Amino acid sequence: MTKNGTGQTDAVSERTLEILREVTGEREVLADLELPLYTSGLLDSLGTVTLMVAFEQAFGLTISPAEFDKEAWATPRAIVADIERRVSGASAA
Repeated sequence: MTKNGTGQTDAVSERTLEILREVTGEREVLADLELPLYTSGLLDSLGTVTLMVAFEQAFGLTISPAEFDKEAWATPRAIVADIERRVSGASAA
């Protein structure tokens, strides 16, 4: 496995995008990392909760809806960055 600029394996990024594709049902999230997920209607509150559960299962994370910031997950790139940060923080703890 190769490392990306943040020091996390590319596998986290790839798995995050694959989960996002599964939840939204759109392959476009893989091609356009700046796609506005909420304003385009690809993600809503139910989709967000589904993503949280999927990320918790895939990466062993705990993502509280109370601490959720919609802007932090506004695009596929933003979600990848947030999940990589959380995984990095969890593995460093």
